[in-house]
Order: sequence, then C-alpha cells, then structure tokens
Amino acid sequence: MTLKNVVSADRCRFLSSLGGVHHCPDPVYREGFCHFHFEAFLRGEVLPNGQLSERLTDQHRRRALNYHGIPLDAAPNHDPFHR
Repeated sequence: MTLKNVVSADRCRFLSSLGGVHHCPDPVYREGFCHFHFEAFLRGEVLPNGQLSERLTDQHRRRALNYHGIPLDAAPNHDPFHR
C-alpha cells in the first residue's frame, strides 16, 4: 500500500469508484464523511463503508459523488459531465 492510498482520520472516507483508490480529500464533517458525502449518505446514495450504493442509478449523480474532491490530474482524460 502506498502512502497516497492511506486515509487520514481527518479526511472524508468516501472512496471513489474511479479505480477504488481515490478518497475524498475534504475534511470530516460527520460519521467520517465530508458535508457533501454525509448528505449523500443520509439519502442512501453512499454506503456506511464509503462506497457508492448500487441502488443509485442516476449516472449524473453518481459522477457528481465520484468526482467531488478528486484532483483533475487523478480523473480520466475526459470531461465526465460532457455528453
């Protein structure tokens, strides 16, 4: 395991499904999540372990959750919001 894959206790525990190695870098708000991902957790879009719920079928929302806080250099080489 590399240091960049280690999650800090003061950072959001959301784990992007973009290869499963990118954690949201935002500070913890509640329950180990940043404010953005905590609200998604309350709506059932994010599981307690920090992964996206398979029940979330809205692809735009899945992308918004996945790309929140992810540095542009870690994202794929295309714009995820452009059709």
